[in-house]
Amino acid sequence: MKNVRLVVLLLVAASLPGLVSANEDRGSSNSVFGPLNPLLADGAAALELGRADEGIRLTLEGLKLPNAVHETAAAHANLCGGYAMLQRWDEALAHCNTSISLDPNNWRAFNNRAAVFTARGLYDQAVADVEAGLKLAPQSHTLHKTLEVIHDNERIARRHARSGSRA
Repeated sequence: MKNVRLVVLLLVAASLPGLVSANEDRGSSNSVFGPLNPLLADGAAALELGRADEGIRLTLEGLKLPNAVHETAAAHANLCGGYAMLQRWDEALAHCNTSISLDPNNWRAFNNRAAVFTARGLYDQAVADVEAGLKLAPQSHTLHKTLEVIHDNERIARRHARSGSRA
């Protein structure tokens, strides 16, 4: 399962850019104007650079300040990604769920949660999240890649289960 986690981390990292944008075009996620909260922006930048601990710390500090609902939701999606980078799946899942409950139109939060589900071997739930994300952003290369990875990991897990049952 080590390969599954590595791929999951790559998927989460790929979905981080632009998550904290308060003004992003939710369908394409191409227009990024930046958040109103500099701590959230710095947290997102640290996460994009792979500095999960720093990104989480800055994002949590930024959430202590008043934020727009969309920006709060994006920050929770970033926290999901950061905790997933650290393989802290329960914390990641809680933040993904919060993000989606605050803004069900952020396809990146669905992608992050799909990555967490994949790491846990919950492939049906991961596929459902990718499909929800694709309804929001049908052209997203990240989501299409995530779907491929989920199916690949599911095949690997089945193969491992079959070879383990023969031992």
